[in-house]
Amino acid sequence: MRDVRCDKCGKPAVTTFRTYRISLCEACYPRFYEALVRRSIKRHCILRENERVLIAVSGGKDSVALAHVLKKINDFNWSLEMLHINLGTGEYSDRAEKVVKELSEMIEMPLLTVNLADFGFTIKDARMRKRCAACGTAKRYIMNRTARMHGFDVVVTGHTSDDIAAFALKNIVGGNISWILKFKPRAESFAESVVTKARPLFERTEEENRLYVSAENLPLLEDRCPFAPHRDDWKDIVREIERRKTGFTQNFVRGIAKLASEASSEETIGERGVCGVCSVCGEVSSSDVCAFCKLRARIVRDAGGKMWRRMMP
Repeated sequence: MRDVRCDKCGKPAVTTFRTYRISLCEACYPRFYEALVRRSIKRHCILRENERVLIAVSGGKDSVALAHVLKKINDFNWSLEMLHINLGTGEYSDRAEKVVKELSEMIEMPLLTVNLADFGFTIKDARMRKRCAACGTAKRYIMNRTARMHGFDVVVTGHTSDDIAAFALKNIVGGNISWILKFKPRAESFAESVVTKARPLFERTEEENRLYVSAENLPLLEDRCPFAPHRDDWKDIVREIERRKTGFTQNFVRGIAKLASEASSEETIGERGVCGVCSVCGEVSSSDVCAFCKLRARIVRDAGGKMWRRMMP
């Protein structure tokens, strides 16, 4: 079997993408990846010139790739900062924070660190069967609150086409069609207290991100979260379809994004202009008490009321 050569420079290739019909070496791949991300951002208006952008970075390959690539392609005059949320999962969270600090120093990007413990509990304290749901609630709350308090225009996350395709399929099968708005590459603010959310990597795959992090020799948390499920059936389904139909995942998320952009705001949740504030913390909420405060109350209750109920930081 002949050696595969890079289509750009002729050196030995480290990867071949059937989707793009191209083989690339370790030196040429990062530039190819960066061009893809830049094209996505411009084509879908994911980020705009002169915006203050807060990048949520967990330490995993996707968010690490996101922070680095936005710094590399920043010819839009963005003001970039990183946000890391320490969720209080013990040694895992400590290692994650160390990786993010190392990345911050390497790419010379300011870093904000928020400890969930300062809000009176940690994910480790949660005694619920699905800790991942608690983690998601806490991260969404803190990302929006931190971005608004520090005057950012948009908060971005490292969601990939794999993430979005799996989440979309799960909700479509479950009949949650109205959630389609959540799959837009950029979800504009619908209330003064809600910061715009964006996903610059929505067309990129986890494998593309992994290769980019490796090629650029970036710090990375390779450990698996101790509370993560052992398997993700919906992602397994997406991977199996992709194996049978090359390009399915990315074409699927592009189709979802198009449908989401065409959806009437009158038919989507969260854009009706009808929202209130949480009676406990004052953040935006569709009910009297927001999901975050309900979560905190539940954890305190399950702990027998013995936890220290701190004030909001």
